[in-house]
Amino acid sequence: MKRILLTLTVLLEIMGVGTGLLSVPVTSAQAADHASLSVIAPVISCEALGNVDLAPVVGAAVHGQKAAVLQTPKGTFCKVTGQIAPAISFEVDLPMEHWTQRFLFGGCGGLCGMTRVGVSNAGACAPALNGEFVMAGDDMGHTGPMMGLSQGEFGKDPQKRIDFAYRANHVTALAAKALTAAFYGQAPKYSYFVGCSDGGREALMEAQRFPDDFNGISAGAPAALFTVQNSFYHAWNVRGNQRADGTNILLQSRVGILHDAVIRHCDTFSGVKDGILEEPRTCHFDPAWVQCPAGHGDTSHCLTAEETQAALRLYKGATDEAGNSYVIGGPLPGSELQWALPATAHGESMSYGIAASAIAYVIPAQRDEKAADLSRFLFDDESFARMSALASLYNAANTNLRPFRKHGGRLILWHGLADQSISPLNTIAYYQGVQGEMGVEQTDSFLKFYLLPGVGHCGNGEGFPQVDFLSPLMAWTETGTAPGSIRTERTTQGKDAMGPPSGGHIKPPAGGQIHVAMPSQPYARPNATAIASRPVYSYPYIAQYAGTGDVNDAQNYRPVKSLVSLPMIFKSHAMSLIGPDNQKNYEVRNGKLEVMH
Repeated sequence: MKRILLTLTVLLEIMGVGTGLLSVPVTSAQAADHASLSVIAPVISCEALGNVDLAPVVGAAVHGQKAAVLQTPKGTFCKVTGQIAPAISFEVDLPMEHWTQRFLFGGCGGLCGMTRVGVSNAGACAPALNGEFVMAGDDMGHTGPMMGLSQGEFGKDPQKRIDFAYRANHVTALAAKALTAAFYGQAPKYSYFVGCSDGGREALMEAQRFPDDFNGISAGAPAALFTVQNSFYHAWNVRGNQRADGTNILLQSRVGILHDAVIRHCDTFSGVKDGILEEPRTCHFDPAWVQCPAGHGDTSHCLTAEETQAALRLYKGATDEAGNSYVIGGPLPGSELQWALPATAHGESMSYGIAASAIAYVIPAQRDEKAADLSRFLFDDESFARMSALASLYNAANTNLRPFRKHGGRLILWHGLADQSISPLNTIAYYQGVQGEMGVEQTDSFLKFYLLPGVGHCGNGEGFPQVDFLSPLMAWTETGTAPGSIRTERTTQGKDAMGPPSGGHIKPPAGGQIHVAMPSQPYARPNATAIASRPVYSYPYIAQYAGTGDVNDAQNYRPVKSLVSLPMIFKSHAMSLIGPDNQKNYEVRNGKLEVMH
């Protein structure tokens, strides 16, 4: 088969705007513009795609490649599946009727382990809703569940670690572009990557390691410090909430007391008393807000001293006995209803499976199945060094994004302020790192950062979790219109992006469950009907009610600069993992992971 040469469209550099947000045109995600591109018809049959030789493009053998016609409510697609050696299962869906010259890759959550095609946070983007993109997805190089101890067993195979860390998405993107070029006779004009959670890490990994793969990238709640996040952070969520005998202290049924106290005592800073903290970093929890008076017998409306101390530990995050921090931060005030807590004294939370599987199989250089017993995990410098040994493999914390900017890339970075699984302080620290490395003005020319008040991990929460990031990303990439404000919404369906429906403290979420597999489909799910809206502004601006009009209408808010002193100063071992050019390429030699030379 004739080798296919991919020719990617390189965008012209677009002059960036200054950092003063008030001078930036306000744009709504729903009204964002994009280039008007003609529909391109296939030049070969779907069946023929099954015979396109992808091996020269991806640099590895491709097994089981086949193509079949896929009928959907949004038209007919050519579905191509296969496996890139050794075990990266992929799927590429190509429109047979209305391809408008774009390619979209959807990141995978958790530790992945399944192949699906789909995109989140694009429910108002017409081309995505209409099925106009070539879309791709993969299983990150292994098959397995998204929860529990066995999710990390792929780490027994060093090559699968490399594939999960950074290789799988890159070679799948190469394969998808080759199939696109063969099917339509031309490469995509614009290529996009959208992901959240580990998908957010994958998004940043593409910008950092493979800056030519995508023109526009949306990275939500990224697990950028993967080696710390899935070890110290989640292990502390378990151990910091346990007694010496291993029983749990603060339970799901009790977090409502904590949350209600925080909302009573903290300013929303929006000018509206709606229980949503626009700037939770200004809220400093006081144990006196919740702790029962000494000798008080009725604890139905207050927390015991033991529960209060557990809450303090969770807010602070993992430390050693001297108080030295190993994580950049714990969950922020206002996130309590989302916390990954067990239901009973002897129950397990979502955090247990994440930490146990990662510490036993994935993160350290040498796997240790006994380490799945989290009672053995020590919060000390030795453990941090062991967990950080492969930071240059897994982490997406390289602050030198000059190659991506030079390619013409555009990046939207975002995080929910009520995120229980990955503290938004991590993303703030990374963003500040990029500013420190590249300068504020240059950073603003290609990267916009948004914090979503009251929104949990990749969605959910009491805030406004319904948001379309793909539309403003396309407008910025294709027309040069940099996003100003982005419209976020609350719906009657609840906040179901990646977690369970939220509610008041009467029915807290089931242990912070976050990884819910969505159906595989080559088009976006439409947004639900909005009952309220609010803008979010580029960091460090927050939304404040203008004083007139409906408080539930986004147009009645204005941007004001956060009162938090910037840049934020983080005293944590984890800060040593954020910096320029801190990634390495790996290979397997003699059955072991080795740095490539």
